[in-house]
Amino acid sequence: MIQSRKLLSRSILLSLVIAPIGLMGILSVKVLLPTLSDPQSRFYSSGFGYPALQRMAGKAIQVDTVTVAATSLENNVGAPGESVAMQQVDVRSLVSGLVQKVYAAEGQLVRRGQPLLELQRAPFQDQVNTASNNLAAAEKNLKALQSTVPDRLNNLRNNLTASLARLNSAETRLAKIDSLAEKEIQNNVVAAEVRLQTAQQKLKQIQFLEQQGAISKFQRYDMEDIYATRKRELLAAQQGIIGTQSQQFGNQDFYIQRRNELISDQQQLELAQANLDRDLANARLTLENRRIELQQALRDLTRTVVYASTDGLVSRVNIHSGEVADARSRDPLLTLTQNTVFKAYIDQARLGAVKIGDMATVRLVAYPGQSFRGQVIQLNPTVENETIKGKAGIDRQYTYSVWIAVNDLKMPPGLQGYVQFQKGKTALTIPESAVTHLSAGEGMVMVALDGKAVIRKVKFGRTFGNKREVLVGLKPGERVVLNARALNPGDSITPESVQVPIAEDK
Repeated sequence: MIQSRKLLSRSILLSLVIAPIGLMGILSVKVLLPTLSDPQSRFYSSGFGYPALQRMAGKAIQVDTVTVAATSLENNVGAPGESVAMQQVDVRSLVSGLVQKVYAAEGQLVRRGQPLLELQRAPFQDQVNTASNNLAAAEKNLKALQSTVPDRLNNLRNNLTASLARLNSAETRLAKIDSLAEKEIQNNVVAAEVRLQTAQQKLKQIQFLEQQGAISKFQRYDMEDIYATRKRELLAAQQGIIGTQSQQFGNQDFYIQRRNELISDQQQLELAQANLDRDLANARLTLENRRIELQQALRDLTRTVVYASTDGLVSRVNIHSGEVADARSRDPLLTLTQNTVFKAYIDQARLGAVKIGDMATVRLVAYPGQSFRGQVIQLNPTVENETIKGKAGIDRQYTYSVWIAVNDLKMPPGLQGYVQFQKGKTALTIPESAVTHLSAGEGMVMVALDGKAVIRKVKFGRTFGNKREVLVGLKPGERVVLNARALNPGDSITPESVQVPIAEDK
């Protein structure tokens, strides 16, 4: 009995010792061995790892490889931003008046020529009516003046003609009178002189006869009387010249009077002509001013309706029905925006990854769950160093602006959002796990060449997800070893081709 108990105790003791050892063995087979053969584990490259054991056994090391090939990649670059208007049109009224109706609302798309608002027409229609009446009165006044001008001028011309005729008549009369008077006076003087000479001769004969005693002295007395009479007659004839000259002077005064009348009539005609020309010019000027006033009134009437000068989005309405639109105000009644784009703010270190023409995906806070396609249309190389307060998610400090035209969406300015730029690129790539060493863009990889592991220096470019761009050092078709850190140059290897999925760049 005692012996049986001792045997049982030994069995239990052995079980307690052997069971953990067996369990450890099982764990080593199930856990440790896979770890030693897993290239991703740190034990893989140890002295107990798969490559080391295969190397000690003189066997080829089985490795995973990928073929170097040109791959089409997506380089996703993201940046916050907001919608902005490339062009903004302020709508103002050209006339002042009371707003009757506003047709446009904020957020509405309008076309060129579409009515935006209308002013009350009645005051402007009254101005048109007044201007039209003033124009009719000016036309009537001009016609009346034009109709009286010929009669007024004809009367003055007739007066001038009559004055000219009177002057000519006076001139003719004066010349005739002067000619007749001069002849008559000369004839009278000559006749008196002849009679005086005759009387003088007879007187001498009488005196001679009286001395001879042929006649008496009384006969001489009679002859002396006749001679004295003849002298008086000659004196009287000579004095008639002076009277005729006085008469001639009187006739000349009459002529001068007629000439002055003619000059006066000429001056009156010229003055009347000048006054009538002035009155006609003033009447025509008044008529033209009235036409302009009517045109202005009609133009103001048409301006009571304010139309959109271009296509655009109504981003702001600053006036409502019943309010006064002041044409002198600097504040716009409405604001239209054109060509609203999404303006992204990208870090300067990533600016080189974006160029004009790149496609982009825009997501807006105002449209949750939706995305919109766009294209880069402008890059602003100027640093945006202004920090905008109140703009969530946007810090413009030391960033650059990128302008994206968004397709199939009419955005108002000020919408917040985020953009991702998709850049298609074709390049030689290898998985990131194939790089054994990397420093300053240069590294090393293991290449499977004729069943051997061969070290190769490589110059790398950008990283695309879990792949790295190869710039120099590899050729298409070459096979690089994945997770080759446990390999030594010259190791015999058995390459196995695998496919490595591309991880997305977040």
